[in-house]
Amino acid sequence: MRFIAIIMAMGIVNQSNITDYWSRDPVCETPFFPSIMNRDRFLNLISCLHLANNELYVSRGQPGYNPLFKLGTVYSTVLARYPLLFGPNQELSIDEGKVPWRGNLHFKVYHKNKPVKYGLQAYMLCDASTGYCLKFHLYTGKTFRQNILETGHGRTYDLCMHLLKGYFGKGHIMYCDNYYSSPRLFVDLWELGVGALGTVRSNRKGIPASIREKHLPNRGDTFSQHTGQLSITKYLDSKPVFLLSTTLTSEKMYTGKKNPVTQELISKPKMVIAYDKFMGGVDRADQMVSNSRSNIRTMKWWKKVFFHVLSLTVLNSYIAYKHNSIHPMSHSSFRKKLVSQLIESHPLDALVTPVSGRPKTQFLERLTARHFPSKIPNDGKSKSLQCVVCNPAVAQMLASQGLPKKRRPGHETSFKCRQCDVSLCIVPCFELYHTMQDYILAYKRLQAEE
Repeated sequence: MRFIAIIMAMGIVNQSNITDYWSRDPVCETPFFPSIMNRDRFLNLISCLHLANNELYVSRGQPGYNPLFKLGTVYSTVLARYPLLFGPNQELSIDEGKVPWRGNLHFKVYHKNKPVKYGLQAYMLCDASTGYCLKFHLYTGKTFRQNILETGHGRTYDLCMHLLKGYFGKGHIMYCDNYYSSPRLFVDLWELGVGALGTVRSNRKGIPASIREKHLPNRGDTFSQHTGQLSITKYLDSKPVFLLSTTLTSEKMYTGKKNPVTQELISKPKMVIAYDKFMGGVDRADQMVSNSRSNIRTMKWWKKVFFHVLSLTVLNSYIAYKHNSIHPMSHSSFRKKLVSQLIESHPLDALVTPVSGRPKTQFLERLTARHFPSKIPNDGKSKSLQCVVCNPAVAQMLASQGLPKKRRPGHETSFKCRQCDVSLCIVPCFELYHTMQDYILAYKRLQAEE
């Protein structure tokens, strides 16, 4: 849990190099990370991280090859939980997401017009209003269609049907761009109880030639045709745009904005306004994930996907929390609170993560969590131990005065902090330890004032 918490925290605090999180340079020092886990242990954990048993791996080209085998059951288990934990709004959007990756991989894709040009492509179904990711499917090349039922109506048709499975007959409206839309898809979705709206390519099968060839003289003009429930509209913006819909028509409505030159109210077709409002669900999710994604460099593509899915899971958790909470917080505050709770629920084991020099014990928990004093139990040994505050502080004070080292009676205590498991004098050490970052310096200043 501490390892996962550090991964999440790296998405909040950005450093150019992973080792800079443990740097002692005052310019980039971040004391939180070394207080939770030392650098070498973290690097060992991230190096040895595996999600599947490599002995069971089937090579590419062999029968039974699975391109996502390296992601193990963690990937499939987490993604299966997404649609179960959140009830989406009526509007759903389908689009492509991107996991940044520039390494060598046979199903890596390139999009010259995307902000992230190289990476792994994922087809996502999201709630259009909040950006909650309901389904996430990585594109894996030729093997991608193995789990998708083929209907003979085209790949994008089959993909949309696969993503919307489980949402038929519930009154949802799907928004998509011209890569997915087609008259056949929209009509079949309507029969399955799902409305649809999106742009469409003019050469798509089923688009009448009359609407393609129709000339629109002025910007803002529209021309529509209807076939049953399906409405096809040509709208002239900066260039002609074709739209399909089974829910809205080309009837115009005011947008609430004014033309900056003529000061006239701007009106647009209802389907254009709805498309602009609800098409960006996947882009919203991608943007929020990219803002909190850890920049860990790795030679393994599946680790990059794992970290991306981890950030996406945190985003989904935040959206679900915000939807059900009467006191919502920002996404950044939610992630910080989550990191804090993960660490507080799993106390630091000094035997597992030794720290050289004077220990800065549990930086976050020591100053934020709840603490209570308790008596040191009698285990057959001494009931009193040296206080971790005043004992080293007095030792430093004697050394600075050039006095010889000797036993210092009066700096032992029979009390300890139950949560931190360190021996502390009740007054003033217990308070200094849990309120001051440098508690030894605070003790020496207190003694100097007295």
